[in-house]
Amino acid sequence: MTGRSAVQRTRLPNGIRILTERTPHHKGAVALFRFAAGSAYEAPAGWGTAHFLEHMVFQGTPDKNHDTLMMELARLGAVANASTGFESTVYDLTAPASTMLQALEIMAEMLSRFALDEQAVERERDIILEEWRMTRDDPAAWGEDCLYHQVLGDFGHPILGTEETIAAIGRGDLREFAESYYTPENLIVAVAGNLEHERVVEVLARWFGADKRLSKPKPPVRIARSPRLHIDEEHEQEQIFIGFQAPPLSDGKLPAFDVLTSILGGDSWSRLFRKIRNELGLAYSIGGFYSGWQEIGLYGIQSATHPDNAGRLLDEIRREVAAIRHDVTADEIELAKATLRANLLFGVDQLSWRAERLLVDEAVFGRIRPVEEDLRAIANVSRDDVTELAQTVLDLDKSTLVTVGRVPLD
Repeated sequence: MTGRSAVQRTRLPNGIRILTERTPHHKGAVALFRFAAGSAYEAPAGWGTAHFLEHMVFQGTPDKNHDTLMMELARLGAVANASTGFESTVYDLTAPASTMLQALEIMAEMLSRFALDEQAVERERDIILEEWRMTRDDPAAWGEDCLYHQVLGDFGHPILGTEETIAAIGRGDLREFAESYYTPENLIVAVAGNLEHERVVEVLARWFGADKRLSKPKPPVRIARSPRLHIDEEHEQEQIFIGFQAPPLSDGKLPAFDVLTSILGGDSWSRLFRKIRNELGLAYSIGGFYSGWQEIGLYGIQSATHPDNAGRLLDEIRREVAAIRHDVTADEIELAKATLRANLLFGVDQLSWRAERLLVDEAVFGRIRPVEEDLRAIANVSRDDVTELAQTVLDLDKSTLVTVGRVPLD
């Protein structure tokens, strides 16, 4: 049930890596195109370029506009979307397995021939500025953006950029970024569904195979933590974020860290949820989140409460963080392991999870890992492993505090 024997991998002569997992029991299919080109590749004056380019890819080729491409996909029952991260930009495509090859033709055409029309650039700039304003007006979303920047420095700057940089990005900047990083050696394609590997390779080789461009070296980027940021605004609730630099995706200690963070801020049985929400009634919701990349990770805790309770909420969060560094029970570890095992096994049934795992395995590990490997790693986590990570990573003296609201906190 959890094996990966149906996975096949082809590397085209120009460096594009194509991975497929054939799943005959699924009627749908998912394809992901990952370019190793994210916001961390931007110079400060060009913050927002990677995200702007993601938008522009959908605006059309020299002979097909956005509406034409999207309607062609819709006729196949297919839907395309994308997301920009710090280290990559991923374009995703879902379709019935019976029409996925045709949908791949359209997606590959769009990704290999996008036009960057000058008028379309100006129209999309206004849309991106509206997206920025929408994020800026949401204290939870803006606080999270700021947390990444404060914990990770320039590596974690806001992916959307700033009003000033968005306004300054031009067609030439977008073209230069694409020519530098949207290159064959930076592209991984993962497809999960009932499709023949050879047919998928044929489609992608037809659209991308003749491209001989090489990538520019990834620019150096500063990773540096800042301890404190308060954004003084009038809101009904005070948003509170605490962040820590955490293990990267490739770190062998990550299964133990997953166990630790499940205990602290995972599901409704976690310490933070039981203490803050159920026992003290200080917040409607509270939880932790992990994001990881090649060389670093971030663990964050987020909650919100009435400004009058903000100081107490922060004190209680810190108290729970301090406590878990020295006191983890065997029962909590078993609860966390059960939760993590279940999440893995549920994921195997989802095509999007399978395709994303292919991408991560190829990009981070350079090999396809069987799910059983993760299950064994979880099973082998010891109490000492969890305690050691708690003491090294969850050090409040090395944490970052971001608050959005009326009350400055320390």
